[in-house]
Order: sequence, then C-alpha cells, then structure tokens
Amino acid sequence: MSLAERLENKAKLSESQKALILKRARAAVKRKSNFFHGAFVDKNDCKQKMYLLLNDVIDQEFPQSDYKADDALIERSLSDIFGLGILEQYLMKKDVTDIFIQDREMVIIQGGKKINLGAVFGESELNLLLDKIKNHANKTIDQRVPFLNTELFDGSRCSVVIPPVSDKVYISIRVFNCLNFELKDLLDARMFDQKTYELLKSMVAENKNILIAGAMGSGKTTLLNTLAKRIPVNEFISIIQDVPEIKLQAHPYVRLLTTRPKSREIDNEINQDKLVYETLRMKADRIIIGEIRNAVAAYQMLQALNTGHRGSFCTIHADSSFDALLRLETLAMEYKQNISEKVVKRLVTRSIDYVIYLEIKRDGNFHIQNRNIKEIIELEKWISKRGEYQFKYLLS
Repeated sequence: MSLAERLENKAKLSESQKALILKRARAAVKRKSNFFHGAFVDKNDCKQKMYLLLNDVIDQEFPQSDYKADDALIERSLSDIFGLGILEQYLMKKDVTDIFIQDREMVIIQGGKKINLGAVFGESELNLLLDKIKNHANKTIDQRVPFLNTELFDGSRCSVVIPPVSDKVYISIRVFNCLNFELKDLLDARMFDQKTYELLKSMVAENKNILIAGAMGSGKTTLLNTLAKRIPVNEFISIIQDVPEIKLQAHPYVRLLTTRPKSREIDNEINQDKLVYETLRMKADRIIIGEIRNAVAAYQMLQALNTGHRGSFCTIHADSSFDALLRLETLAMEYKQNISEKVVKRLVTRSIDYVIYLEIKRDGNFHIQNRNIKEIIELEKWISKRGEYQFKYLLS
C-alpha cells in the first residue's frame, strides 16, 4: 500500500466505527444535563458544539486516525442526539399522520395503514427521547406529574404518559404536516368536491361562524387551519388552544393563547374559560377555539360568539353534524345547570351558522382510505315552538 493510500485510510472510518462515535457522543450528552438548555433549542445553534464533541470522542477512541467530523456525521449526530432520532424521518413524511411509542416499540400510521416497526429503542434511548421532549417544552414530567402534553419542534402534537399511572411509557404523536396545505390541496385530496370548495370559500368570506365536527383523526384541525388561512390578513385573530397546532404564519395580527394545566404546587391552572375571558378584553375580529373539550369552554364560546365576533371557528368531537349541536348544547347546560334548554338552544342558533361534519373512511382492515366532508348543515336563527333546531342540509 502506498503512502498516499495509508494517509487516505487514516482519514476514513468504517460505519461500525462511526456508530461507536455516535454512541459515545450520546453518552456524553446524557451526562451533560445542560447540553440542550436554552440556547440549543435550534439544531443549527449547536453544530459547532457537536463538531467539537465528536472530535473529542474521535481523539479518545481512535487516536491514530486523522479523521475529523464532517457535515454528514454532524447532521447524523444532531438528528440522533439533539433531535428526535428515528422519529425525525417519519415526522418529515407527508403521508405519516400518527406515531405511537409503547415503551421500546413504535407504530406509525402511514397512508392510512398501521405499520408496526417493532422494538426500535433501547432503555437509554427512550429516556433520552423523553428528556429531549420535556426540555424542548420546558415542562416537567415525573412520578408526581406523569402526564405531558406539548408540541414538538415541527408543531406536531405530543402526549406522554409514564408510570406509575401506566404500565409503561406511552408517547402519542399527531404529526402536524398540514402547515403548507391550502384549501385547494384538500380539494385535490378528495376531502370535498368543487361545489363544496366554493361553499367553504364563501363561508369564510362572508364571516360565518363555523363548527367543525368529527371523530379523532378525521381532519378537523387540518380543515380549520386551511379555512383560517383565507381570513384577510388585516384582521385581528385570537386563537385559543391546548397545544399550539393552529398556526397562521402569513397573518401579522394573530394572538396565540395556550392553556396551561396545573403541573406543580406553585403553578396556577390556565384553562379555556380564562383565555376566552381574556380574549373578550382584547380587540379581536375573529376567535378560533382549537377544540371545545368541556362544559366551561362550551358555554364561554357561545357567549363569546354572541358578542359580535363574526367569522369565528371551533371544533368538537361528534358523530354527526346534528350530534355536534346536541353535544355543544349538553356541555353548555352542564356548566349552567339552572339555565333552560330553550335558552341554550337560542344561544346555539345565534352563535353557529354552519356545522361541518368530517368522516373517516376505512377498509375491511380498518386502514384509513380517506377523510372527507360528509355533512354540512346551515342553521336557522330560530327554534320551533317545540324547541327543536331548524336547519337544512347543504351536503349529506
């Protein structure tokens, strides 16, 4: 072997050697509890630090080598150590909608189909993943507070449950890949037809209040997000949500308000009720509520939409458009138990103009084939003498 070849080999490492370097670097990061702190939330901010760390590991493990960490190894290490490792490749795929981690195993929903990837984590890797999620969120999760609801770096919604309230670690991720979707994209995806497409555009343009209903994973947030993009950019918009998954990046006058659970003794809980109240003290042309989850939020939302905030949106879990009205009514009456059914129904009819119901179509193996708008009803502003809602189906 020539001198040139020997020098070239000294500047190269095998895949197994690189894997060892990454393993040592991961262990070093785990020992340094402040490595992900503050300034290193953005991957690009810690490239130089990772370069130095990798080269220190190389000098220790392979002192005779002239190899220096290149961009490919740095990016690989950032994805594996600073980022979310194997998760990142699935978070970036448009056809992946959900990721479920059950201890060391991972299941994804890709193209509507469940794919079991088997055991992809070691115990230390799972603990490191949990550390990265909670450090990015600047939240606590431990035996006293065994729940964590937050967003990942890309906006995906993440829910974590750990022992002792569960038998193992469960991480559920709703992949948020609809940021760049426009209403036309949903038309192309056959969520609705051309006639419905024109109707949806007119709803937003004419400042109609819209309630979007459907089961979990039916596309409620995706539809809401794309409809909200059609709001004129000169309007003030207040968005209330548990996890910031509705993002109007092109709108300069957006106020993002997020609830906060009581996670420690010193924390004060901030719920939807409080945020709706504060919103009414701010100038807002429209109010968007990510999801009506409880009685307080339902009643306050109805009150808010009766104060002149036309063109507002919200979502609710329901099995049909009519069931969405009943659930909204029931929740509001749970909050105000001394209020009559007719009064609540009048509040609903004056607050909601349209109800859109989304359904999930599945095949015989329960794989998702499509998500589409099944029903749209237009609600009249009055109820019958028998106290029944008056509406007409525009799509059924």
